[in-house]
Amino acid sequence: MKFQSKLGERGQVVIPKAIRDNLGLSKNTPIEFELKGATVTLRPSRDQEMRNFDLAIKKYGGSLRQAFLAKGYKSVDEYLDETRGIDETRRK
Repeated sequence: MKFQSKLGERGQVVIPKAIRDNLGLSKNTPIEFELKGATVTLRPSRDQEMRNFDLAIKKYGGSLRQAFLAKGYKSVDEYLDETRGIDETRRK
């Protein structure tokens, strides 16, 4: 993706919507800037990435576990062992 924007009089730049959507940026999202030579990299701050990860875990965590239990597996590890052909009794 490549976009152009103009620098405003107070040094502000509008980040194109496609980029905001792709990065999950919304109003008040903390972002980081990194300068290497003449290249500036913009990304959500690590804190924001962890908040997004935590929200995803809260939303989806356990949903796969329920599916494995419904199929008769005692755990996700049991399913993975079977898929990989690993004898569960040899597992440490």
